[in-house]
Amino acid sequence: MKMNELKLVYFSPTGATRKAVMETARGIDLRSVSFDFSVYREKRPALKFAHDDFALFGIPVYYGRVPALFMEYLENISGNNTPAALIATYGCREYDDALLELKTEVERRGFKVIGAAAFPAEHSIVPTIGSRRPNKADMKTISEYGIELNRILRKEDSFGHINIEIPGNTPYKKYGKNVLFPKADSGSCTLCGSCAKVCPAGAIPLKEPKKTVTSKCIGCMKCVRVCKQKARSVNSLKMSIAERKLKKICQSDKKAEVFL
Repeated sequence: MKMNELKLVYFSPTGATRKAVMETARGIDLRSVSFDFSVYREKRPALKFAHDDFALFGIPVYYGRVPALFMEYLENISGNNTPAALIATYGCREYDDALLELKTEVERRGFKVIGAAAFPAEHSIVPTIGSRRPNKADMKTISEYGIELNRILRKEDSFGHINIEIPGNTPYKKYGKNVLFPKADSGSCTLCGSCAKVCPAGAIPLKEPKKTVTSKCIGCMKCVRVCKQKARSVNSLKMSIAERKLKKICQSDKKAEVFL
């Protein structure tokens, strides 16, 4: 089937998902257009994809699910029996129901999933878990995923017969409750606004960057990573408890899983 464009639709607060999406896209012989929903928008754009487009959706796993914020963006995206592939990155625990949920939701919006993959990544809260992943070996696997998707696109005239089986359960896991809200140290914060500009949830007011709107914060830690003054941090006791818990249930040697 002759394809038109590769549409990259992803949510990647700390960059790992974007890295996996871009490496996959390198193996697909189509001109690409990116829609990065890691950038906060009060008005979410409506996107309609044609039957001869190819969509690549990428998300990080939150609490074993598709991030709730990304689900809000999906409400304005539709396909026309558009072939699609999925990527989920996860912090070396489990991806649980996230891939199944993403497949179900994009197909409900007019897409046909022909491939899916889950890739381990450095944990956003405790970076020593899965440190520097995706690493060189991971990137090779991700690249091969893109090459195989490209082969399918070139080989098939239609995709209706393809049925990808993805692990997961329904009803899906319940979303966990975020308790890690990065706060700014009033003495160190220079009001530069860097954190507010990159917050994917709009939880840091541009005019008051020392504040955190906890009802919006998703705990992605992007603000902590970008602050050059190291003025933003999470309560040390809460972080210590979270770190001990995560180190017990996460394994840094997790392997990628690809479904084609």
